Amino acid sequence: MKKPLILLTARSHVYFNSRVFSDNDSYFAYVQAGGGLPLLGAAFTEEEADLYAEAMDGLLITGGDDIDPSRYNEPNTHSELMDADLEESDFLLYEAFKKAGKPILGICRGFQVIAVAEGSKLIQDIPSLGIYHEHNQRKMEPALPSNETAHMASFIPGTQLNSFFGDAYPVNTFHHQGITEAPEGFTLSARSDDGLAEGIEKDCILAVQWHPERLLHDAKHRAIVEAFVRKCSL
Repeated sequence: MKKPLILLTARSHVYFNSRVFSDNDSYFAYVQAGGGLPLLGAAFTEEEADLYAEAMDGLLITGGDDIDPSRYNEPNTHSELMDADLEESDFLLYEAFKKAGKPILGICRGFQVIAVAEGSKLIQDIPSLGIYHEHNQRKMEPALPSNETAHMASFIPGTQLNSFFGDAYPVNTFHHQGITEAPEGFTLSARSDDGLAEGIEKDCILAVQWHPERLLHDAKHRAIVEAFVRKCSL
């Protein structure tokens, strides 16, 4: 049986003076658990992005550093940026897969990439506002492991996420930036218990602010990737 090919967006680090493209093994395990075949890639031109969208069955935009605020016309006040070429790759791939009508799943930074690509602005530093609770469980007192949940989320009736989780369910959290509302044309499908947007969806696009791939042991969080891979199989 043919497995759908799922492109994972690449991140990079320097190892012995060489640039290495990689991503966390949890994303690979997540896609495999859903029945897909994960492959890593980056597009440095629009043409390359279109070729990926033609060759692959779906796109998973993974987590990472902050988005350059110039993309939503703001000065940089609290953003720690990733490599500019890989940031551009995330946006090129999103537009290419969207244009091709291929399923797209965004996780954490991927959630924010989709929101910004669709016209949203980001809160650059949630803690500095003083109105939300801590959204990075590594900084909580006490700190929580990656495979544990940290707060409740509510899921809007009639949405795909509600079909997985019901009206409320716990999620983990590892971000200091976020959005407050869904971009135009998208449905807000989840909120954190202090009011931040945690999930958006539209057609074959679904994005979540938390990290379900770190909660692979939980059937409800695993349902996200299972549904995504099923769509990629069509």
